[in-house]
Amino acid sequence: MENKQPTLVVLTTGKEAFVRANAVLQMTLMMRKFGQMPVEFLALGPGIEILRSNQKNSPQFGQQLQAMKEAGIEIAVCENSLENLGLTMDQMFEAKVVRGGEEVAHKILEGYKVLTF
Repeated sequence: MENKQPTLVVLTTGKEAFVRANAVLQMTLMMRKFGQMPVEFLALGPGIEILRSNQKNSPQFGQQLQAMKEAGIEIAVCENSLENLGLTMDQMFEAKVVRGGEEVAHKILEGYKVLTF
């Protein structure tokens, strides 16, 4: 039986664990490509650090984020997290801006599985 239940991947791991964050991005992409399921990605709290376009790891993350977009994964960033960390979208890679907690609640109500890292 095929399970095409949509999945929301939430990353709360920030710059303290870039290797882990990189693994989560790769896993998210593979879930979409090989699982053929709808997958969305939300960066929340310290997790928004991976969307910063002006840091040492930015080229690597930028490539992965672009590959995710090309695979049909919607990428979102939490508005409150941006404000709390003093960041603006002009410092970030392109992403949809959402209210993180509300977004997670909506996705659960829509039947999404939620994976958090």
